[in-house]
Order: sequence, then C-alpha cells, then structure tokens
Amino acid sequence: MTPLDRAAEKSRNRLLSAVPRAVVRFAAVLVLTAGALTGLSVSAQPAHAAPGPTGWDSYRHPERMTEIDTGARTRQYSSYDRSGGNDDGFVGTYSCLRSTDAGCVIAEHVGAGEIDSIWFTRDEGDVSKTGTITIELDGETVVDASIQDIVDGKLGAPFVHPLVANADESSGGVYIKVPMPYRTSMRVTTQNNPLFHHVTAREFDSAEGVSPFDPSDPAQDVIDKLNAAGTADPKPPQDGAQTSKSDVEVPAGDTREVASGSGPGAISALRFTLPQLAAGDGDSDAVLHDARLRISFDDRRTVDAPLGEFFGTGLGLYDVRSLMFGVDADKKQLSAWWLMPYRSGFSVEIVNSSDVGISGGDVEVTTAADDRWSDDLAAGGPAGYFTAIGNRDDTTNGRDHVFADTTGRGRVVGVTETVEGRIETGNIRNYLEGDERLFTDGSLTPEMHGTGTEDFYEGGWYFNRGTFNAPMTGNPVHEEKKDGCEFDCTSMYRLFVAEGMEFDSSIRFGIEHGPANNEPALLGSTTYLYQQPDAQLAWNDSLDVGDADSEQEHGYTSDDSGEIESLSSTFEGHDGPVSPVRLDGRATTSPVEFTMAVDEGNKGVVLRRVFDQKAGYQAAEVSVDGEKVGTWQQPQSNETARWRDDAFALPASVTAGKSSISVTLTPKAEAPAFHAASYAALSVAPGSGNSGEPAEPRGVTTETREYNAIAVTWNPAEDDVYSPTYEVYGSTSKGFTPGPDNRLGTTRTPGFDHNGLGLGETWYYRVRALDAEGNTGAYSAETEGVSGAKLRVEAERLLPPQQSTAPVESQPNCCGAQWSGGAQLWFRPDKADHTVTVAFTVPKDGKYDLTVAQTKAPDYGISTLALDGTAIGDVFDGYDAKVTVPEPASYGQHELSAGKHELTLTVTGKSDKSSGFLAGVDFVDATLID
Repeated sequence: MTPLDRAAEKSRNRLLSAVPRAVVRFAAVLVLTAGALTGLSVSAQPAHAAPGPTGWDSYRHPERMTEIDTGARTRQYSSYDRSGGNDDGFVGTYSCLRSTDAGCVIAEHVGAGEIDSIWFTRDEGDVSKTGTITIELDGETVVDASIQDIVDGKLGAPFVHPLVANADESSGGVYIKVPMPYRTSMRVTTQNNPLFHHVTAREFDSAEGVSPFDPSDPAQDVIDKLNAAGTADPKPPQDGAQTSKSDVEVPAGDTREVASGSGPGAISALRFTLPQLAAGDGDSDAVLHDARLRISFDDRRTVDAPLGEFFGTGLGLYDVRSLMFGVDADKKQLSAWWLMPYRSGFSVEIVNSSDVGISGGDVEVTTAADDRWSDDLAAGGPAGYFTAIGNRDDTTNGRDHVFADTTGRGRVVGVTETVEGRIETGNIRNYLEGDERLFTDGSLTPEMHGTGTEDFYEGGWYFNRGTFNAPMTGNPVHEEKKDGCEFDCTSMYRLFVAEGMEFDSSIRFGIEHGPANNEPALLGSTTYLYQQPDAQLAWNDSLDVGDADSEQEHGYTSDDSGEIESLSSTFEGHDGPVSPVRLDGRATTSPVEFTMAVDEGNKGVVLRRVFDQKAGYQAAEVSVDGEKVGTWQQPQSNETARWRDDAFALPASVTAGKSSISVTLTPKAEAPAFHAASYAALSVAPGSGNSGEPAEPRGVTTETREYNAIAVTWNPAEDDVYSPTYEVYGSTSKGFTPGPDNRLGTTRTPGFDHNGLGLGETWYYRVRALDAEGNTGAYSAETEGVSGAKLRVEAERLLPPQQSTAPVESQPNCCGAQWSGGAQLWFRPDKADHTVTVAFTVPKDGKYDLTVAQTKAPDYGISTLALDGTAIGDVFDGYDAKVTVPEPASYGQHELSAGKHELTLTVTGKSDKSSGFLAGVDFVDATLID
C-alpha cells in the first residue's frame, strides 16, 4: 500500500466514525521530525477567525481558557544547559541564541504570535548588570529600557506590579507578564548576557484577528483585576448565575457527594468553608493533604486532586492569592474560579482518605445555565472539559515527576506543586535545581525546557526573599523542620492564563527533582487543563531522507540535495537513560521538493522534521503546491544533543480537500544549510486516534561501543498518531522469545544503549512499538550485537560509596565541563586527609590497563588513588584556573580477578593557587589486554 493509499484509508475510517460537525480549526499539521513548532504560516483564508483571546483579552476574559481549538502553540526560549547538565545560566554559556551589535538575542520568531512571559535572574535577583532590554515586534521597537527599571515599575502602566515584579516581589527572580501580540515577527535582545532567563511565547498559524501590542495602553482595568487576585472571581459575571450552599460532613475513610447539578451549564465558582482548619495543626494538614476533591462532568470524572493542593495549599492552611484560586486562612475558606462547563450535569465529591473526619463545613457552588455547552463540548467541539490531574509519588532517581501524561486534545492552564524534601544534610533545598520539560503531540524535543524549579515558578535562588503570592506565580509556603515537615518543604503554583499550552494528540509534562534528577522527595502536583478525549492529529506519511526507496516514493528532488551523511547523537530533554540515535540525512542550500500523503478531510497539516541542530537559525521558505505559506526558521541549536524534532503548521487554505500535497522548501540564502533526516505529515482531522497497532520497527542495527556496551538503533515505526514509544528486548541466547523477563527497557526515541555488559559479549535484540493507548505492534526481526573490550565505569554511578569521610555526590555537567555520562563523582572535603572509597565490578579475569579521568578546577585539591588498598599512579593536582576535564591519566597495568574491586581517592592537600580541597572523578576505564 502506498502512502497515498494509507492516507485515503485512514481518512475514510475517520469520516465513518467521526461525529459530523463544522469545526473551525487551525491549518493541518505536517510533521517533520524535529523540535518546536517555529516559523511563519500565513494564510489568506485561515482555518479559524483568531487564535483565541490575545493581548489584554486573555486577562479580561479568563473564561475563554475553555477554548482549545485556537491553533496557538506555546514555545519557550531559555538558557537551559544544552549538554543536559545544570549550567543553566551561571556563566551564560547558553543564554544567547546569537549576538549582534545590539547585544544578546534571547528570543526570535518569524510569523504571528504573542510574548506572554519574560523572566530573568542573576546576582541574587539584581538584574542591573544585564542592562537594557529591547523588544521588537513587527520590525518596530516597542520596549527599550533598563530591565531593572522595568521590573521596578519605573516605566509606568502597564509595566507596573503585578504585571511586572522585581526580586523582592517575586522572591529572587524578576518578570514581565505584559502580553505583547505581533503579526509578522518578534525579537528580544538584552544589552549584556542575561545569564538565567526564559521567554514564553505563543505562535499562531495566522495573523488574522491579531492586533499588535500598543505600549501606550495602560490597561488599568487589568491591573485592578490582578490586584484583587485570590479574593474575587476574575471572570465577567455569568448570565443567570445562581449559588447553592450545602453542608460538608465526611467521616474519615468515607466518600460523600457534596454538590450536584444538571445542565447544560457551567460551574463558575467553588468555595469550601471548613471551620475546623487551623494553621500549623496536624489534623488540618492531614485533611488538606489526604482528602481528595473529585468532580465529574457528564458522568466522566475529570478532577481528582488533593483538596488542599487543588486550591494551592498542599502543605497546610496558608493564604494563597492566585488569579484563579485563593485561600483565606483567617476565614478558613478555599475558593476556585475556573469555568467548569458541562452538557448534562456535574457531581462534586470529597474522598476523605485522612484519619480525621470533616465536619461543620459547607460548600458553595455557583452555576449558570447555558445551552451553548451542548454543542461546544460535543465530540469535535471547540471547548474542553475542566480537568485537574493530581499526582503524588516518591521521586525516582533519573526520572521526572510527571505533571500530566495524557492523550486527546486540550490546553494546560496551570500547575500547583508540593514538595516534601528528604535531603537530610547539606543543601536540603537542592531538589529545586530540577528543570521542567513539556512535550506535545509526540514531539521528541520539548517545547519548553526550563532552568530550575524556582525559575519555573518565576522566583530565583531558592526563593531567597521568602514566600510570595502573585496572580500568576507564587511560593506561598516554605516549611523547614517544623509544622510536620521533617526536612524542607515547599508549595508553589504557576498559571498559564495567556500562554496555555495546547495539544492535539498528546502531552507529557514533567519536572526534575534536583540537578541530575537525583534528590529524594515526596513530590505532589495538580495540573489544570481544559481537555477533550478525542485527538485530532493523524500521522499520514513519513519520508526517510537518505533512503533511496523512500525518496523515490515521495518524489524527493533537488538540484543539489546534499550528500547522505550518518549521525549518531541524542535528542535533548528526556529523562531516564539517554541513548544515541543513528540516522542518515542531508543538508542543502538548494530547494528540495517532495510529495506527502495527507487526510483529504484535513483542516490543516503539520509538517515535522527531524534534523541536525548543530547550526542554529536554519531557515527555508515553505510552499505548498506552488503557493508560499511562510518561513520555517528554527533559531535554537545544540552541539551536544544534536537531533531536534521540529514542526511547521500548514494552513487549511492550501491543504483542505487534498489527499496529497507537494512541498517545496527553499533554504534562505543567509542561513546555514537546511538539514533533514526525516519528514512527517500530520493532518488535523477530528476523530483521529490510536485505532490500530503501530508498525513493526524496521532497520534494527547494532553498533559495538568502544567500551562494554552495545548501541541498538532502528527506523521510527509508523502509527496512527505521532509518535510511539519502543520496548527493547534482549538475550544472550539466539532465537529467544521476547517477554517480561528479557525486556531491557523502554525509550521514546528510536535508539537504545545497552550498558554494563561483559567484554566482547554477544547479545540478540528485538524491538516493538507501543502507542499511548497501549496498543503494541509486531516484534522486529532479531539482530545480533557484540560489546566492546573496554570496561567503562562511570564514577558517579558507583554512589553511594563504600565509605567516605566527607560529603560526596553526583554532580551533573556544570560550569562549562562536559562529563562522559553527563555527571561526575564530586568529593567535597574542606581540608586534607579525607578519603572516599567506591566499588566496581570486573566481568572476567585478566590484565587490565587502567586509566582514570579526573576533573580540574580553581577550588580542587591534590589527590592520590589506591586500588584494593594499594597506591597506584602519580599524584594528581586538580587545580586549574577554570573547570576542565583533561585526557584520562594512566594508572598502570593490573591483574584483576572477576568480581568486586575498590578504588579509594585521598585528598592529600592543595596547591597554593587553589581555593579548596575538592575532587572530581569522571570515569574509570579498564581495557583488557591479556
């Protein structure tokens, strides 16, 4: 079956199962496998009248957050460490997209969109050294002033608190939350390197209905509304609204319905008054922590979250003053003003899982009847059901805490997070070093990648000015070894009223817990969304660039398409083990043309591209069937994790009614060569979903690593929805049967590193794809691989130590250093004569050549090594004027028996130039020579 045949069959199946409905929707999405959806998509006949509320309307009409079919996509530019470490702005290594005569460009987009949030920190919150910020919209400068003056409110309305905040008001960070729409382009430049920053913006598929930002509009009504945050409903009054009041009596361990109603209509306010609550009281904490709020709409539960956390107070009774929810500790009231629509009815329940009964309270529910919800919430409709996903778990080393991992279509509008840290000594707030990462619609590259937990909540330096409440962000609670908190506990929230993150098929949103996803904590979160269960993004076709058959099948032509080159690298931003993926691709400065199958009933197409992002600012003019639709530009780059999965929206005006489209990409003359390893076409088609099994992974190959590992890679498997995950199975027995006992792991990218093997060991592998609905495809054919002859021991993975006389931990890439496994063993004594001992395992008897990679830095000491108690090698002086990782040093040849061996590092002193006694070990290599 050809790609066109497959697309036609999928289209027919969808049309038979979909509910007929004329839905306005943004241009179909042609999925090119590569990063964030960035670029210009201009259409004379857009798929929708406007990208939802823009500018001040987002704040004037927060009830419009229910709209999930706007065609807007949220992207974030930030200073995150591209190597995967924790150097997110300390020295500004990754802070500038490019440098110009005007300064450091930190955000740039060609097309229509809106800047919604700009955040900075440095120097404990004093941003004076960053100098000025210049914001250009549609080629015009709308802001050009000192950043410190702006956040201090010196420019006047609308640049006044709480639309801007300095470090005293946002506890260590500064922000600008004035929404700034634009029609053709935007650029944000700082005079000097700003160090830590993020810029959150929306990108629109059309400029239709977008009014450019007017800096002379003071928006005083918005400022007044925001100043009342947490005390009053921010939405305009709902016609015919009525409030009912009911008693709340829920014994311990019981579940009670406390309110219900019939529709169509919407809840516009929900308020609990619980007189038994008291600040610092264990029973109150138990109720707010362990009782859950559950709300069902139209017989489907969409809200299930801890009672306190739902209202922003997961650690106990504290005042909260956000725009959409608030807590008045004196009045014992918890209020929420999310608009919660329903077609037929709703039910509110309290599940009291605490050991304390809830009594003497009441709940007030304000509702308004409205017939429009019968249509707007129907399958394929433009509105989403209010949803709150509550997750709480003990952190897992190397894995993100997941805010939301769900399918369908919708919009994320906020997060409340509660952390109960379990770091016993040292930096007990180190869990705040974790970055947020957000992936939508199966992208293999995150659309948002942050710089730290307190940075995500737009504070800084572990919230160094104390707790705070602001309309969109807050850190209302910090407990340290009191009020039931054993070590250190923090509660935080962030709302996305303007910059809500839309998705059409899936979303995965999570956050790290510590600089290397390594700190222990009980971590809870409640994520607020508007959502429908039906996806509307169908994966119709894929082009494997460099594969002769695929190129011929898709009519891939160019006067000079570039040489086929193979690259093994990683995708950035993934938790868990990171495995390289080997793909072929081409880079060209000449136009390329190809044909892609799409859904004939599409309402636009998303073109995705997977490409080598070593060079930033790759750009090409995009034409569909000869009609220009815009410029596809990706300013971001990464020289370490070089694969990027990017997307560009094609408007329905050039795709609707077609079963195939001819795409021409003309690289911009001034830009780097335009690279691609693959393209994918995704159609915006109501009723899309995972109705079948993913295809069998093809082209599974292995590569012998230099050390004791085997790299397994394969071509991406096709599915109904972009893109599946993979299960990898392996055995030392040829002809094995895959099963739970030999499943090696799962991965979201088409590559897997099998580490920790014997030397020269033969393994056999099979791979299968798994989609978000749990459908599994056929296993691949069996493939053989052999591990290398060098034993590579990542020192940080040997922790905890056998013994240590000073603090020791895993330190991720930092301060310009790139360690082999993304981290090093970091030993932190404060004087000489301290030791740390770790154990490693040798797989077989023999003579080994031993080398050790150790770090140098301005505060590192002099050290020696001992193997199984015997001194080896020369003394190592760890001093250098900057952080460096020199070539591994030889520590001689040694007869080693199979089994456990101990390596001891002793700090014996320091050079006169060094300011400390620290030490760091990257890895140990043991090469079998006999």
